[in-house]
Amino acid sequence: MLIGGLAAQQARGASVVLSPQQAKTNGIAMAPLQAVTYRAHVEGIAMVVDPQALTALAAQLATARATVDASNEEVMATAAQAKRQQTLYRNGKFVSERDEQAAVAAAAAAKAQSVTAIATESSARASARASWGAALAALAEHGPDAFADYADGRRALLAVALPIGTAATPAHDIEVLLPDGQTLAASLIGPSPHADAVVQGPAYFYSAAGDSLRSGQRFAAIVPIGAANATGVVIPDPAMLWYAGEPWVYVEATPGHFTRRLISTGARDVKGWFQATGFRGGERVVIRGSELLLSQELKPPPSATPAGDDDD
Repeated sequence: MLIGGLAAQQARGASVVLSPQQAKTNGIAMAPLQAVTYRAHVEGIAMVVDPQALTALAAQLATARATVDASNEEVMATAAQAKRQQTLYRNGKFVSERDEQAAVAAAAAAKAQSVTAIATESSARASARASWGAALAALAEHGPDAFADYADGRRALLAVALPIGTAATPAHDIEVLLPDGQTLAASLIGPSPHADAVVQGPAYFYSAAGDSLRSGQRFAAIVPIGAANATGVVIPDPAMLWYAGEPWVYVEATPGHFTRRLISTGARDVKGWFQATGFRGGERVVIRGSELLLSQELKPPPSATPAGDDDD
């Protein structure tokens, strides 16, 4: 109860005053808040997929398609030949019954091979959709060249798994968090037919620049869900200070006058915590030196009487 009451009191205006020289000497650094439009999002796991299987799939589909085309040509050729042989035989034009029957049999065999080729191609296409989803399967039907950028490393294919229970369709554009703190933009290709073995949520395929990525790497991904729904500011991570079990930030109310404010940790993006209320764009927050300001704030006033100094 005491902490709750103290937190409420401090949220209303706990402050520290430093001269410009004191702030500079003590390394106080500030940054202005930027107004943003916030979208609800989830954090997913992005894994870089080896493109070799897709390249092999595209080659398989191209071979199946070529076999169907060749068998169709054979069907037309043998059917035409059988028709000519039948006409000549019936008109007594130097064609034996044996030759006529052979031509009919060849046409029937070509037709059977065509049916087999079409079934094989259909099975390959169905298997591609079951393994890779409709979007990548359709791309694979254009042949191995469709994945040249992935094979050469210019692009990277990402399988992004979302938390279990995520129902909304993710945004077309997401951000992948790299180990060095940078972000990488990725664009949606289509849904995956498989759930991630660990996350168990829905998964989607994304495409990103592949220069710095290697097959098998896993990264966190910030995936917006739904439409833009709020405006406000983002408190950068270096500005946040934990005290009495609550998250705070120091705002420069006037030059040299720093006020501590409670912040919400209910929503965040890749840079920090989104605040729909309580802050405005352009306000300057302390991003280095918050601990020093807190220690100054908590010092007892000079007039305070030390405990135990009262006369009996």
